[in-house]
Amino acid sequence: MTDLLLTDNLPARELVFRKLREAILSGRFQPGQRLRERELVDRMGVSRTPIREALRKLELEGLVTTVPYRGPTVTRPTLDSARELYETRAALESQATALFTARADEEAVDRLRAWIADAERALARRNADGVLAANNAFHDEIALGCGNTLLQTLIANLRDRIVLLRVESLSYPGRRSRSISEHKGIVRMIERRDASGARVLVEEHIMHAWRAARAQLIAQGRRRGRHG
Repeated sequence: MTDLLLTDNLPARELVFRKLREAILSGRFQPGQRLRERELVDRMGVSRTPIREALRKLELEGLVTTVPYRGPTVTRPTLDSARELYETRAALESQATALFTARADEEAVDRLRAWIADAERALARRNADGVLAANNAFHDEIALGCGNTLLQTLIANLRDRIVLLRVESLSYPGRRSRSISEHKGIVRMIERRDASGARVLVEEHIMHAWRAARAQLIAQGRRRGRHG
């Protein structure tokens, strides 16, 4: 099986890192899944060295965890670590949204509307990856447009772990459509230049996502318990 073969003209270690990172963040590799070197060598057509280097880098980013007697696995967030991440995300992104509301021009707001439209089209096609991509882009747009580089950096440092949990929250029944509706409400506040209202809606939106992710993580734990 060679579904992860490398094609771009970049150093092998960088290509392997990007491919594995993409596979994890898209949900192709599931939380808790073992990342066996031999299988990755066969699938990517490279030696063990760039595989090991990429796995070490992914571990530093919190996307891979080395488990005793199992080796590298895709990180499975605990309830406590997920809660802390969502609480931190709510604080950072609500502030970024308030700043975006005060500073963004109409073109930036138009891009938010476009990402919502992309998410709706993906939802209509039952394209979960498309919904996730548009969701990520919506939040990235706000961070990039907030006009505060330190805040952007703090959000960027959490981004991969946020996306990993976003895969979980958007898998909760009905969450994709509700998330799109919540994004529309946020944009309405931005259109009115109501920074306080936008801040509140973003905080609520993120905590709704936390409750959905929490339910998914608990359900996964129960399934593991039945099959353990």
